[in-house]
Amino acid sequence: MKFDLILKGGRVFDPVHHRDKCLDIGIREGKIASLEDTLDGADEIIDISNLTAVPGVIDMHVHVTRLLGGRVGYYMAAKTGVTTIIDYAGPVMDITSNLALYGCGMNVGCIDAVLPDKLGRDPSRTQIKAFLDESLANGSLGLKILGGHYPLTPESSRICVEEANKRQVLVACHAGSTKNRSDIFGLEEAVEFAKGQRLFMAHINAYCRGNRYSYLEELRDAFKLLRENPNIISDSHMSVGNGTSGLCREGVPCDAITVNCLKMFGYEPTEEGLLAAMLAGKVCAIAELEKENVLLEKEEAAAYWKQKGKNINVSFPANLASVAAACVTERLAFGGSFLIEMAATDGGGFPRNGLIQKLLSFYRLGYLSLAEVVEKCSVNPAAAFGLTGKGHLGPGADADITLLDMERLEAVMSFAAGKRILDHEKVVGTGGTFLTTEIGMKKAREKGLCCRMVNTAGSSLYGKREERSGFSGKNTTGTLKG
Repeated sequence: MKFDLILKGGRVFDPVHHRDKCLDIGIREGKIASLEDTLDGADEIIDISNLTAVPGVIDMHVHVTRLLGGRVGYYMAAKTGVTTIIDYAGPVMDITSNLALYGCGMNVGCIDAVLPDKLGRDPSRTQIKAFLDESLANGSLGLKILGGHYPLTPESSRICVEEANKRQVLVACHAGSTKNRSDIFGLEEAVEFAKGQRLFMAHINAYCRGNRYSYLEELRDAFKLLRENPNIISDSHMSVGNGTSGLCREGVPCDAITVNCLKMFGYEPTEEGLLAAMLAGKVCAIAELEKENVLLEKEEAAAYWKQKGKNINVSFPANLASVAAACVTERLAFGGSFLIEMAATDGGGFPRNGLIQKLLSFYRLGYLSLAEVVEKCSVNPAAAFGLTGKGHLGPGADADITLLDMERLEAVMSFAAGKRILDHEKVVGTGGTFLTTEIGMKKAREKGLCCRMVNTAGSSLYGKREERSGFSGKNTTGTLKG
């Protein structure tokens, strides 16, 4: 049997198949064809001894479009060993236009946001259905309620969830509406309008900042909401800095998150207040360089904001590290499945990537096993988004692999469909594979994209709660090392 590629001599760590030993990985036509103690006969052989191969990292919440983040976000994600990303706002047409040039070899999907600029803050069911139909035809995997940034009414938000559920496509929510901010009250409202429906609830940690009452009490209430509402799948991120828009119109920030953050830090929710917060170092400007975005502070931030016509993204230190740690480690029961099934970065163009690196910090401390790290950033996201063939390293799986240096706890190489994305910390991947539904395949092919169909109805979002827990609590100790 001849292979296109053999990854030779590395530790293969696959919690789904209870595998933890040194093996050769034979790859043919983008799939894992064989795993054996010794394999020979390949067009290319790469020595990965001293490295650990895990299922390709899936960052299920990033931003890489002009709306949020920017196209350099592809490179910024790929640089950290990620093999699959889901853009959590769109527009999806931005993804399909830029993937071939900027995709860095990754698998890329998108969930389009319903924006008031297009539909108003209280769109009707007819408007929402038309938007969803068009979005799916353009390649989106579903829709996103971007309530924290660009709020809709609770009634319209509910319709969004209902219409996505009818079609069994993906639907996600950044809590917040015209009635409630992006905080614990906004989370309570979102849980209420999702009753009887299925929903991804984004970044639970972002709703527990102590804006309404003690952050510990907010965290307690958020956990209680998730325990009592198994129709909701959730994620958390681990960054102190957030990402929001610095654009102002008529002297007022356009983004509701920017308004809330200015109030949170004691500044007027105006253009002047935003400038004062920049000069005081309370908010950073996100500056786009050739390949990456970076944070600028104080006078440098204000100068860049003005230079760009005051139309850039900014970052407030709005999130609490203690809340993030609690969200990463909380379980449904002692030793059991995670309450919050997935971890993400909400990164991409926002400079807060490094998903598996952040999770490995919890591994170093002994708070997570290596199996649980992989569950959080590969196994569960693959199931939640209906990405069959991903999230494990069994024969027949997609050859999406992230290679870790376990001494440094860093991703040093990565592959998608057996093609290199990251090579010893240098991004070498080109193009990308567009993830879309059956409805979106026609448009993707018309655009000449390499594409793959996703069955969103088969995702764990639409499965039973007990089917969503991956393997957690079943095999996270004993059989597997680390």
